[in-house]
Order: sequence, then C-alpha cells, then structure tokens
Amino acid sequence: MLQKDAVFTHPKGMHIRAAAMVVQKAYEIESTMDTSIYIRNQSGREVPATALMAIHSLNIKPGERITIVAKGANVTEAIDCFEELLKRDLLPQNPVELEQVDDILEENMLKADKIFDSIGLGLIVTNKRGIVTLCNKIVEELMGIKKQYMVGNQIQDIIPGIDLSSASSLGIGVFGPEKNSERKIASTDVNPIFVEGEIVGYTIIFNKNASTAESFVSDQWPNYGTKYDFTFHIYNNDVFELDKAFGNIIGRSEKLLAALDVAAKAAKTSSTILLQGESGTGKELVAEAIHNASKRNSGPFIKVNCPGIPSNLMESELFGHERGAFTGAIYQKIGKFELANGGTIFLDEIGELDNNLQAKLLRVLQEREFERVGGNQVFKTDVRIIAATHRDLREMVKKGEFREDLYYRLNVVPVKLPSLRERKDDIPLLVEHFLKKLCKKLGHNNKVMTKRAVGYLYNYDWPGNVRELENIIERVINLSDDDVIDAWDLPEYITGKVIEKKPRLINLDINGELATFDDYEKAIIEVALRKYKSFNAAGKALGITHKTVAAKARRYGVVE
Repeated sequence: MLQKDAVFTHPKGMHIRAAAMVVQKAYEIESTMDTSIYIRNQSGREVPATALMAIHSLNIKPGERITIVAKGANVTEAIDCFEELLKRDLLPQNPVELEQVDDILEENMLKADKIFDSIGLGLIVTNKRGIVTLCNKIVEELMGIKKQYMVGNQIQDIIPGIDLSSASSLGIGVFGPEKNSERKIASTDVNPIFVEGEIVGYTIIFNKNASTAESFVSDQWPNYGTKYDFTFHIYNNDVFELDKAFGNIIGRSEKLLAALDVAAKAAKTSSTILLQGESGTGKELVAEAIHNASKRNSGPFIKVNCPGIPSNLMESELFGHERGAFTGAIYQKIGKFELANGGTIFLDEIGELDNNLQAKLLRVLQEREFERVGGNQVFKTDVRIIAATHRDLREMVKKGEFREDLYYRLNVVPVKLPSLRERKDDIPLLVEHFLKKLCKKLGHNNKVMTKRAVGYLYNYDWPGNVRELENIIERVINLSDDDVIDAWDLPEYITGKVIEKKPRLINLDINGELATFDDYEKAIIEVALRKYKSFNAAGKALGITHKTVAAKARRYGVVE
C-alpha cells in the first residue's frame, strides 16, 4: 500500500461530473495496473475511487487537501497517474471520455433508481423548500400518481396538510386511487436531512404495514374494522374523510379536498345540498358521488338540466301529467320526482327556474308531496334533493329574482367547488387522466404531453374550467399526428401565439440554414425513440450504446 497527499484544485469542487471523471480514471487504473485506488478526506473518511456516490458525498471543496491511497501491484505508477488527473480541469478531453463519463453517470442513476425502488418502504425526498426531488415506486402505488408528476412539485400539493417544519412528525392515512381494493393504509415519518448542521431537505418515509396506523383507524372508526371503506388523509389532526365514491374526482389541491370533505360529510345525512361553482367545475360529478356515498345509493339518481327544458314544459317534466291535462297530453307521464323516489334528484342550474316552479318546488321541500299536472291525487315523495348553480342566488334574492324561502330551504349544506384557476396544480393530474381516458375512448395509441405544453395549459385562465380542459385534450388527441403532444398542437388562444412545429426531418441542403449540432442530435434521438420505442433498439439502429441513447435523451429533455 502507498499513500500520497494532494490538493484538489478544481474550482467547483467535487461536483457530480468531476466525480464521474475520477471514477472513470480509477476504473482505467484498476484494469491496467492491477491496483485499487481510494480517496481519504481531511476528516479521515476513506472511500473507493470507483464509487461515484461515495466520492461525491465526500463534498471535497476547492483547495482542500486529500490523500490518495493505492493498494495492489503498481502502486507508485498508479498514484502518479491519478495525481495527474487531479491537476486537470476534470472535463472529458475527447468524445470517448465523454461517452465513458456519460455511461458512468447513467449506470449509477439506474442503480440508484433500482435501489430506491427495491426499498420495502415508500420514500419521498424534498429539498429544503419542500420541492420533491425523488420518490420510489411504492410511493407511486400508494399515491396513485406517476413519479414524473410528483418530482418538481411542492410536497403539500401531493399530500395536503403535511408540515415539514414539525419534523420528526408522524402522519397516518389511507392512500390510493379509485378502486377500494387498491388503497393501502400507511404511516408517514418526516425527518430533516442535515449537511454540516444545516437542513438541506427532508425525507418522508411511508410504512405500508404500520400497526400504529391500523390501530389508529380501528380505535377511531371501529365500525369500519379493517375494511377501510373510506379514504383518510390525516396530518396534524386535519382529517379529510372521502368515500370511495369520490375516487373519480381528480385532484389533490387543498381547496378541492376541503370542498369534497364537506360533500362527503353531507352524503351521510339526508339534508338538501346546494353545489355552487362556475360552469365546468364538476358539479354533476360531485352530485353523483354524494348519491353513491349515501344510504340512497341503491335507489335512482335522476338528473334534471333546468335551462335545457322549456319553461312551459318544466312542471310536467318535474311532476308528471295526467292524460288530457293539456293539448298534446295524449298519455299519462311520470315526472322526475316520482322516478327519483327512494333515491336522489339532481337539479342542475336551479337559478333558471321561474317563480311559478320555484313555488311548487318549495312545496316539495316543505311538505314532501306534489300533484301531477291536470290531476288531483297527492303523491308523497321520499327523495333527496341536490341543487346546483353557477349563479349567486343570494344576489338574485336581493333583486327579487329568486324566492328567499326557497333559497334557505336549498342552502342547508352549501358546497363551493373551486374553479380550475384556483387549483392549477391539479392540471398535470387532470391532463394525465384525460389523455388515458380519451385515447382509450377514441381508439388512439396512448399519448403523452410534453412539460412545455403542460406549462402553457398551466398559465391559461380556464374560463370553462375542467370541462374546457377535457375538450382541449380531446381536440389535440384527434388532431396531433404524433404520440407526443407538444405546444404547437395547442390552440393559439391558449399559447397566446403561433408556435411553429419544428421540422422532424433533418435538411442538410448546402443552400439551406444549418442548425446546431445539438439540434440535429436531438432530432435523431427523438426520431429513433419514436420509431424503436426503447433505448436498446434505438442504440442498435444508431450504432451507439443504449446508455448513450438514454443519457442524450435526458440531456435534451426527450424523456424524463
């Protein structure tokens, strides 16, 4: 064994690419000189020079003194060769070195991903500002969100109510997507990451087999046993209790979850509910979820679109009519309230009812009875009313456009649904959901959307809310020629400008304009991956390694 002190002179310290160059040279020395190289920092920590993450974790600063340790046959020659490397700028000197360094970085990245995914616990890592920098597959399964939609976002947008500042803190909840059988109970443990005494980030560890979580649920909700019929998001005593019926409502923003919390609680009662929100915010979807979460879920759910029915036919539509009640009434008709008996009736845009219908509806709410048009028989009704409106009914009452007594009868449990511009962080989730749903419905191959395109969607105001977003997604699916939807596929009124589609083919006409080498390389990688669908196949076609294809694809943003 031989050791020698040296000064690390690189102006940026031992950053990850410099560490990769060190590893590449150490591999070369080990293979040609039958010698193993180690690096020891000033605190005495010694690591193999072939271990990328260990070298990087030494956090060697510019001008810091280190010790090179060689063990094996040609130790003197090995140390001299390694010392020469440290005097360089630690940048690849030629394309071969560049590819070797890229291979090392790619290989270590793949190893790290596999290690994190093989851990038996769910793991999320954030920076000190709470931005997610890493998560593993178990978290994907628990949360029902793909990794690429978590990384780069605030942890509070993914787990509403979590408080990193109160580390170490324990949270307990049931997480998961729509299907009840897929939801899993888990405890979460939050801990800070310290470097030289300062917090640089946080880890959130999910334990799927947490006995504390199981006992918590069984103690607090003994009627539910271990069936976990409800989804709970529990942090610092903030509880969101959502029936599985609400699983089709996509979003994790605080305002949406708060509204759904009220709706879920109201579903357990028989009270009248008033859903308020702009057009396209999902009022009908929430109304149906309330019905399915209620004791009336085995009964009918009847929808009435108030502005879609002429006012002279509305009474007949709601309450039915007898034969001969008016010209054209050649048969008896059963109304919506009779059809909804034992279940729920959803009156959408109730603010459009005229005064006469408002009075008749008030009678149903007060007396739970009605008569068919042209008849004398009184029908008792057992129906739960959920009304919805995009209008300000209180203001309409002040103007004499809506009955005050009816307003108070309807407004027993108000639920205010947020607009899409109030919950923009849900846009990536909604985009993913609609792409999957609509590609299947329309018979298209599965398509994805670039971050740039999603960014334009994020910056748009969405006057038509979620319905408008769904329509846009359907439009671009139908009109896009590629499986990757980019900004130029979006309507101009969303992007605010005309975005010209970049040419897919490379033009090397001597009289034409030349792009940069990076542009050509990116175009080649894009085309190869679209055609061959994998790094391996694309690499074989291009005559390079699959690791090089993967590294370049990530460098140019072709893949995550």
